[in-house]
Amino acid sequence: MAVSALINDGKITNLGNEETVSKKKSNDTVDKEQFLQLLVAQMKYQDPLEPTDNTQYVSQLAQFSELEQMQNVAKTSEMTRANSLVGELVTISKTDATTGAVTEETGKVDYVLQQGKNIMLSVNDNLFSLDDLDQVWDANYADATALANEWKTSFDSLPAVNDITAQNVNTAAEFVQKLYDTYNDMTVYQKTFLPSDIDTSIKEYIDMLAKYGYQVTTEGLQKPEAVTEAAASAVEEEADETQETVQAAEEAGL
Repeated sequence: MAVSALINDGKITNLGNEETVSKKKSNDTVDKEQFLQLLVAQMKYQDPLEPTDNTQYVSQLAQFSELEQMQNVAKTSEMTRANSLVGELVTISKTDATTGAVTEETGKVDYVLQQGKNIMLSVNDNLFSLDDLDQVWDANYADATALANEWKTSFDSLPAVNDITAQNVNTAAEFVQKLYDTYNDMTVYQKTFLPSDIDTSIKEYIDMLAKYGYQVTTEGLQKPEAVTEAAASAVEEEADETQETVQAAEEAGL
């Protein structure tokens, strides 16, 4: 690519390509190709009566080579970081350049590839730039958060404790039992994502349901009829045991 310049006393004062100047100012960076073009232009248009010292060229090349090595190390580090994300749960956040709308995509990173200077992550069969990476999730954290949010949403859909009546108590009792079972199946870590007063809130519902004869237990929901049958069964078993004791005493001649 041809380079034109304005020379004053053997020194470059302006590049003829205004677009290149504008781009350089906006990015505030010079890549290897641009640097070599500037160096060649400087050598080409130097004042032959006062040529630039060769040591200056060597020094400039050495400095740029050092910078290039640092950039290569940074690129290698970035690729290593991207490769470490394979199999991890991530959230990608992209902003539409036209509308400004932000879209998010959450999923596991399937693989990483490099497209030109860009490092791309494959998430949900779509490619996203590593620069768009927003969050990296721990799998246990993500599962616990999702479970807690789902549980809390279901719990909030219950009628208020004081709004439970004879007309809706059966439905409320069954729903509370399901929530209670799920709650008991949670690990201690998963429960930490629920509101701190959730134990008290559950107990309030259980106590209210008990007033209608419902028992929410780890064994399952017992409705009033079931409670009555269980009580009757217990009485019968006690009567049978008493009868057996009497018969044994009679047989023993007591």
